[in-house]
Amino acid sequence: MRQLAGMVLLIAFMAGCTISKVYPEKYYAEHKELLHQTEQIYRAATNQKSFAVGFTSLDFSSLSIELKTDTVRYIYDFEVGDKNMSDTIHKYGYDSASIKRVISNMQAVKSTWINKLDYFVDGKKQSLSFLSIPVKQFSLFPLLQKRKYYVYTFYYQPQAYDSLGRLLDKKQTRRLRKVNGQEFLRINDRVSYTISGKFR
Repeated sequence: MRQLAGMVLLIAFMAGCTISKVYPEKYYAEHKELLHQTEQIYRAATNQKSFAVGFTSLDFSSLSIELKTDTVRYIYDFEVGDKNMSDTIHKYGYDSASIKRVISNMQAVKSTWINKLDYFVDGKKQSLSFLSIPVKQFSLFPLLQKRKYYVYTFYYQPQAYDSLGRLLDKKQTRRLRKVNGQEFLRINDRVSYTISGKFR
C-alpha cells in the first residue's frame, strides 16, 4: 500500500512538471490577433531605434526597458505608469506612444519579454521579433520547479520547416536553425515557438 501511494505521488509530481507541447499552438490561436498587433507595433517602433521591454514582476506592474543606440545600451527600471518612464523615453528620441502600446499589449497577453534579433542569410541581414510567455505550471513542489517560457518568434519573411515542423536554416539545406541555442517548431510560415528555461 505504501509503495502504491509512493508511485501515485511520483506520477503526480511528474505530471505536474510536464509541460504540454500542444498549448503553445492553442495559446497562439486564442491570442493571435493581439500577439500580431503587439509584434507589428513593436516592429514599426524599432525601425528607427531599437529597444526591448521586459516585465520584472509577476503582476506585470514593474518593467525594465532597454534603450539601444549604436554604441550604448541603457537599461531603466520603472513602475507601469511612472511619469519618469515617458520622460526618459522622450529624452532618447523614442516614440513614447508606441512603446506604451507595446507595454499595454504585453500586459494583455501576459508576455514577459519582447525583443528584436538580427541575423544573416546568404550575407543579407534579416530580422525577427520574439515574445516570451511564462508557462502556467502546477507542481506539488513549486520551490523545486524551474520556470519555463513559451518563446514565439515572428519572422518578416516565410521560413522553411522540415517534415516534423522544425525550423530549418535555409530551404536548400536540412540543417536546423537555432535561435539563442534553441530549436523552434512551426506555428505557420512566419511564426514558430520553443519551450525554454530562458525568457530571452
